[in-house]
Order: sequence, then C-alpha cells, then structure tokens
Amino acid sequence: MATMTNTEVIQSWATVPRAAIESVGEEGDFLRQHLLNPTLFALLGPVEGKEILDAGCGYGYLARMLARRGARVTAVEPAESFFRYAAERERTERLGIRYVQADLSTFRDYVVTFDVVIASMVLMDIPDYLPSMQNCMDALRSGGSFIFSLAHPCFEGTEREYQDKGCVEVKEYLAEHCLPQPFGCLFHRPLSHYLNAVIQRGCAIQKVVEPKLDAAYASAAPEHVRNVHVPSFIVVHAVKLPALIEASKLTEQEQG
Repeated sequence: MATMTNTEVIQSWATVPRAAIESVGEEGDFLRQHLLNPTLFALLGPVEGKEILDAGCGYGYLARMLARRGARVTAVEPAESFFRYAAERERTERLGIRYVQADLSTFRDYVVTFDVVIASMVLMDIPDYLPSMQNCMDALRSGGSFIFSLAHPCFEGTEREYQDKGCVEVKEYLAEHCLPQPFGCLFHRPLSHYLNAVIQRGCAIQKVVEPKLDAAYASAAPEHVRNVHVPSFIVVHAVKLPALIEASKLTEQEQG
C-alpha cells in the first residue's frame, strides 16, 4: 500500500484554496446537510451546556452549529488553511469556540473531559487513525459519547460510477489501501478495524446508522441518487462505560 505520513496528509490539506473553503455552504455540502448533519444531531440530542470536542473540525462548520445550539466547543484541526479560516470566523462571530491547531493522533491538550467527542469524516483521512481514536476516547468522561462518521468502506464507488453502472463495485475490501484524493488520501480499512478499535478501548457501541437520502431530495439533485439505494456514509455512536474501561485496562496489563 502506498503510504503517506500524518504530516504529509496535513500538508496536502493545507493547500486547499480559501475560495474552495468559502464556496461550501454554511452547514456543509449537500450530503452533509441532508445526510450527516441530521444523523449527527439525532444521535446527539440536546447539546446545550455540553462540553463537546469536534475532533478534526476542518473549516469549523460543525463546531459553529454546535456552539449556536449552546454547546461549549473545543475544535481541533491541523491543516493551516482550515484552521486559519475557522479561527478568523471565531474572532468575528465570538461563539466561544476554542480552536486548537494540532494533529489528532498526538492531541492531548484538553483542559476538561468531554461529554461528547465527534470525529465527522476524519478518521479515514488519517494514517495514524488508531492513536487518533484512542485520544478521542481518552478525552471522554465516563458515560460520554464518541460519535464518528466515515466514508462507508463497504461502498466506496463514486456517485458517478453508480450513475454509469447502476451499482457500486467492490474489488478489494479486506486489504488496507490508499485511494488518492484531490487533497490528502482516503485510507481504506475494513469496517471491523474501526468497530473493534472502539470495543477494545473501553467503549460500547450504541447505534450504527447508514444514512439514506430521501427520494424527494434525490429528484432535485439526481447526481446524489445512489444515496437512496447505497449509503455513502456510516455513523457510529459509542459510549464510554466504567466497567469496560477497567476491563480494557486489565486486558492491556495482561497483554503487557
């Protein structure tokens, strides 16, 4: 598998033009607005007063949505172009978001433990995803929620391919590999890698959602019709439980 380091991926994302960032909707692109955002907020429930970590916040759209709903938000982003844009927005809008420029795989600079950690469309872009997931779960208080979304690793065909063929083809699923992107790289890993990482690190999976696009939206945006039939995303909600935390520590001690 062709590899990129975390530093190389971050440097690539740092080259995203400012105009490209500003062209995206205030609540994200079409699929975020109609698939990911509704799913995330349904899993979250009321967020007012909650301490939330937006892990890999990009240009900060989700952090701003959370802050406007009354959450106390810390947002972590390593790429300079995204971080600068998000920080500039905070200076003018003053929503109370604390932005930290850091690599999620090494981030430990939090002054509170969080009620919720969200990593939306982040982990499949990170070479060092296991330390990143560990840091997300370590940042949670007992009983806190870890919610993450991924490009669905079972169905990585593009929307254009679906339009041309009427299906999504899977030619290699079990082997890890890198799929080049305009910025960075999408690192394909079997879904079990992510789910087992959550379970083995002292969390219990509560719900898994594969968001489906309403056919009415697809009729207005036919380029997204695959999402009526084949999901582009998967969203996982896990909870950090004390009993599992202790069991995880014991397992690590036995293995050590």
